[in-house]
Amino acid sequence: MFTINTTAIGDEADTSLLLMPASPKVMFGAPLEEVMLVRDEMANMVWGIERTISLPSGDTKPGAEAAAETVRYFKHLIEEAGPGGPRAMLLPNDAKIRYEIMSSVPENWIPFIPVKVPDDVREIQLQRASLLRLIEGDPAPTPSPVQPRTTLLRQGLDSATPAPYFIHEEEVPRAGVRATLAYRRARSRSGKPYVWLGVRKETGRGEGWSGLAFDRIVDVPESA
Repeated sequence: MFTINTTAIGDEADTSLLLMPASPKVMFGAPLEEVMLVRDEMANMVWGIERTISLPSGDTKPGAEAAAETVRYFKHLIEEAGPGGPRAMLLPNDAKIRYEIMSSVPENWIPFIPVKVPDDVREIQLQRASLLRLIEGDPAPTPSPVQPRTTLLRQGLDSATPAPYFIHEEEVPRAGVRATLAYRRARSRSGKPYVWLGVRKETGRGEGWSGLAFDRIVDVPESA
């Protein structure tokens, strides 16, 4: 036990110290993707926050900035198309408050909801879900779901038959998780360089709050 195997039956074990080849130094490039998995106790769910996304050009952009640009793009298309559709026909009134079914969440916040593990009555796991893109004046009868942009959260979406994506509940503690996708570089004992694309998992920065709420009475902003 705790010795190196023998080369042949009957030979004595080699008691020398075994040192596995390992690189003493690994260089990490700038993250191409960064995702924060945080627990939201107020909403009783987990969020995958896309903090950094990769662009088709090879550059990166903050996830919050890309999400805001996407919303502005769709709003611009709706304004150009003009009013129409059942959700755009809102009668003007002098009410100071209004009923809000659900508050909005930035599009770079991807929800993970608890679901039961098959053939188990108590254990649960986290399944990737999606929120609907709700834009005022959108003439589409059914809003489209918001999908993640990072490969870290798009597992199963790009296949011919989209598949669900699950995470073990214990993988997201109260401190959260930070996952980054970046290039790495190292040299072997012979000096030959190796470059590969790897994912790194680190401890997060604690819990978060998405601001998601349902069935609220909110004030109507005064017109200028």
